[in-house]
Amino acid sequence: MNHAVKWLALAAAMLGSQGANAAGLAPILHKSWNRADVNACQALWGSGSARSQWVKSDAQGQLSYPAVTPGGDHIMDFSSAGYLGGGAALPNAPVKATVKPSGNTASDLANIQAAIAKVAKLPAVNGVRGAVLLAPGTFLLNAPIVLASDGVVLRGSGSGSGGTVLKAAGDGHFMLSLGGANGSLTPSGAAAAITDSYLPSGGQVLHVSDASGFQPGDAVMVRRRASAEWIHFMNMDTLVRDGKPQTWINAGNNNEYWLRTVTAVDGKQLTLDIPLSDSFDSGYLGPNAGSVQKYQASGFAGQIGVEHLALEGLPRGSGTDYGVANLDNLSDGWINDIQAHNFTSGVVVGKLARRLTLEAVALSHDHNNVGCQGAKEFEFSIAGSQVLVDRSSSNGSKQAFYYATQAQNTGPNVLLNFSGHAEACGNIEPHQRWSTGLLVDQANISGAIALGNRGADGSGHGWSMGWGVVWNSKADQLAIAAPPGGTNWAIGSSGQLTPNVPDAQGVPVAPKLGTVDSAGVHVGPQSLYLAQLCQRLGPQAVKNIGY
Repeated sequence: MNHAVKWLALAAAMLGSQGANAAGLAPILHKSWNRADVNACQALWGSGSARSQWVKSDAQGQLSYPAVTPGGDHIMDFSSAGYLGGGAALPNAPVKATVKPSGNTASDLANIQAAIAKVAKLPAVNGVRGAVLLAPGTFLLNAPIVLASDGVVLRGSGSGSGGTVLKAAGDGHFMLSLGGANGSLTPSGAAAAITDSYLPSGGQVLHVSDASGFQPGDAVMVRRRASAEWIHFMNMDTLVRDGKPQTWINAGNNNEYWLRTVTAVDGKQLTLDIPLSDSFDSGYLGPNAGSVQKYQASGFAGQIGVEHLALEGLPRGSGTDYGVANLDNLSDGWINDIQAHNFTSGVVVGKLARRLTLEAVALSHDHNNVGCQGAKEFEFSIAGSQVLVDRSSSNGSKQAFYYATQAQNTGPNVLLNFSGHAEACGNIEPHQRWSTGLLVDQANISGAIALGNRGADGSGHGWSMGWGVVWNSKADQLAIAAPPGGTNWAIGSSGQLTPNVPDAQGVPVAPKLGTVDSAGVHVGPQSLYLAQLCQRLGPQAVKNIGY
């Protein structure tokens, strides 16, 4: 059984009758609900709230999304972001080993890793082997704590006063490393060309040249190839920085992909469990620019979590840079209730990480004299997919993006109930090279929320986001632009509206304002993510994640 299918089966086992749905295998239909369930989901809309023209709900609580383009592009369902594909409570792993601080750098790390290795040998129950409990006190770390085995949880004795502190020491390093050592995705069987002349963003039904090799339950990779024609259409073939041409995306690049599960096969039509976050236009991409192929995953880990800890680094500019956590080659993991102080880099999620929940992660920084010049670091850097950052914050950083997606990152990804306050340059700002499918839901920040064109910044980062949604959020500035052939939405959100990303340099064509609805007035539902989750899985799924 390949890794993706294994974790889908695990999700079903852990969630009982709703498990297959949490993995995205089949939506729950409202006709099978009782009236109390329907009313609970409808209550999320609020009786006196304004309504958006882009997300609607009927009397049965069924959500619909009007098309924003002639091709049928619409707001996608983001609700599969998060642990086990959304709507699943984080497990309470039983304690199987306890480690006390030694006061010695080498001993602390060695003792923790020995306890992790011990728990990794235990049998798993619903995918979880057990927790390593760190006793109250301070542990000194001169290298990362590595969690690479399925089902092992690292738990502190609290992130506040009297709890557990991990203190950085030695040369610069991340404090935590979660995930397998050598994750890889290996194609299996022949690739089938996508034959639709146009596939809309937000859709999950497509047609292929030959569907005979597919059946429900198959883990597939959907690829979209960048063409020279499309790059030209996006005005991204004329970027110049310091007099030198910059490359946004190379023609023929195949790095935009989605990992999905086939839920139905009807002739040459495939239905996927989760919508696609980008459109496929054969007029610009050319024939056979998209494909579907089964894959095998190896070198991944799952059911790994870190919780209830405080971390202590050094202020930026002190001469040694530390990072909070790196997560990659990981499915169905989490970080919960973490307070991290004075870290140059925050939480970094690699491209081969998916279905993660980062909850109650508070990053803070001492005031210093570092300005906003030069390259910025990231408080939350997201290259993976189905990542939910929930009820988290960043305070005091003078030289960091609060949250950024990375190159050709595909959604759904969700930033929910985020608070950010910095003195200079904190932004929620997708960083580079055409990411798609981000939901910023109820963020409240100083600085900008910027979904647009970064032009020649960096090494030609160009259009950084398409088909992104800012929902009921507040910022000093809403830099929301519509890329050629597409859009980004700002709905129920407040801030100075502009199509221009702050400080973007070398933008070849002035961008147009994206799709703005109910500016400055919140709409119902209060949270788009939670409404979508309730629609797909029922009100219990919303309660499972603490709402």
